[in-house]
Amino acid sequence: MARNLNWRAAPFLACLPLLAACATADLYELHQSAVLAYDSGEDARAEALYQGLARSAPNDPETWLRLGNLYARSNRPDKAAEAYERGLLLAPSDARLWYNLGIIRQRQAHASFIAAHQYIDDADPLQARTKAMIERLAPAVAEAAPAAEK
Repeated sequence: MARNLNWRAAPFLACLPLLAACATADLYELHQSAVLAYDSGEDARAEALYQGLARSAPNDPETWLRLGNLYARSNRPDKAAEAYERGLLLAPSDARLWYNLGIIRQRQAHASFIAAHQYIDDADPLQARTKAMIERLAPAVAEAAPAAEK
């Protein structure tokens, strides 16, 4: 029985290098299209292409960096942080991913303090502390941008 399986599988196995070459060529083309869209500011198109790359080749940290940047550009900080963290699982020493994750977390902290400040009573001592945090973070949030935008 084992001989028959090997004999029947032989034509398929002979095609594997061709299938791999086609898959590699398709991924290369997808990657080139994603880079072109990203670099030319076509964010919606770039996002769709990078999401396709993330499904087809999920072990590329650069894909996760670019996806994170696209999510950050479109004000989706949770998705951006998630993408940067996925990239860090693959490339824990990539300073760009760490930096971008820090920028996103800083923005999220600033937004949280602003939200908290809206609900704090003027007589509450927490009001002054919250306002101070907002003021401290505001300049850093305003000047910081994710690394590797290009």
